Amino acid sequence: MLLVVFAVNGCSTILTPTFGVRQGQLASCPLQRDCVSSQDSDPKLHIAPLVYASTRDQARSDLLIAITVVGQGRIVSNHRNYIRIEYPITDKTETTSEYYYQPENAVDDVEFYLEPDQHIIEMRSIARLGLFDIGANRARLEQIRSAFAELQQRHN
Repeated sequence: MLLVVFAVNGCSTILTPTFGVRQGQLASCPLQRDCVSSQDSDPKLHIAPLVYASTRDQARSDLLIAITVVGQGRIVSNHRNYIRIEYPITDKTETTSEYYYQPENAVDDVEFYLEPDQHIIEMRSIARLGLFDIGANRARLEQIRSAFAELQQRHN
């Protein structure tokens, strides 16, 4: 059965999302629209990047704190220019909708790219398994933005 699916889809289908930064870019959002990115040009998928006035090291430190404010995420990649976190989908209030479906092991992947020569942090959030986004990716990044901005204000 898997061979038939592969033969029908061909080599153009990516079965899992890609992560990381390539030539200054996070991966683009797939067509399913279960993703938001500060580098996407589609208005439905775009979210503004984080902007900071502090030093880069302070901004990175503040980002790591802000990441923890929105829930129990697991940092799976932590580099000078790039951070990736996995957030399990555990909010039971979202699952009460009659149209909502999310497998129990669903995870949202969140990425941050600290531009080396600018005071900008690009960000991307994608639901790995979910069928409907229902705004969770955007809401999480906006919560991180609020916490990050509050931490940044303490340095002014």
